[in-house]
Amino acid sequence: MIGRNEQVVALIHEFIAYKKEKNGIINEVIRDDVFDILKEECVVLYYALDDSRVEGCHMIKPMQGKMEQFVFINTTKAVQEQTWTAAHELGHVWQVDHYVKEKLNQYDLDSEQLVNRFAAELLLPQNIFEMELKAKLKEFGYVGTVMSAEMMVRLVTYLMNYFCTPYKAVIRRFIELDYIRENAEQHFLNGFEKEMDLYKRLIIENQYTRLEMANKAYSMRSVEKDINILEKNEVYSKKKIARLRELFHLEHTEVGKESYNFGG
Repeated sequence: MIGRNEQVVALIHEFIAYKKEKNGIINEVIRDDVFDILKEECVVLYYALDDSRVEGCHMIKPMQGKMEQFVFINTTKAVQEQTWTAAHELGHVWQVDHYVKEKLNQYDLDSEQLVNRFAAELLLPQNIFEMELKAKLKEFGYVGTVMSAEMMVRLVTYLMNYFCTPYKAVIRRFIELDYIRENAEQHFLNGFEKEMDLYKRLIIENQYTRLEMANKAYSMRSVEKDINILEKNEVYSKKKIARLRELFHLEHTEVGKESYNFGG
């Protein structure tokens, strides 16, 4: 486990700082802006797949004579889940695991754990996470070492919405920052999952608009334009073109020929 390996975490911080400066990323809290970052680095395919076990994946495939990176994101998932998936796959695209392994000359480190920790450090930066956590606990009047199930769910849900991340990531962050022990993770997860009615009520009461939204998008960079070109040049049959549009839920619509004067 990456856990409290200070060297690894320091290198991930160094990597994120470098990438932020290189790409002109000024936001301290990334949230769903991660989608905009990701699309600048690879081809992103958003598709609603009716299999809840699939969150997304990263692939490298030949395209137009060169190797291109692709990321798939399952849009049946809620936006906070998609945000985490995007950050995780961005770690693969940017090869943060290679960076850390080479810097430490330690090639047996688990790549998935490194990429997950990258996603946590990117989406849930320690200084802001702890500031928000402590402010919320102060608001609750919490001064002890044991909290009620209701307080725990309220705290986790608030942090989920603030950072636009899933509850599992928030609870895992509690461990990474020494608020709870490693062996308490499942207890927290089970406790949160038992209180789904309270969780749903909190979303409505507090207008947590970043949570549980799913748009089931079907899109890929320039896919509609590419299909129109294929159709215009008669590269594929009408049947194949129709199938492509069906797959991406694209309706071929006729646009009027009128013109409109604007700006003098």
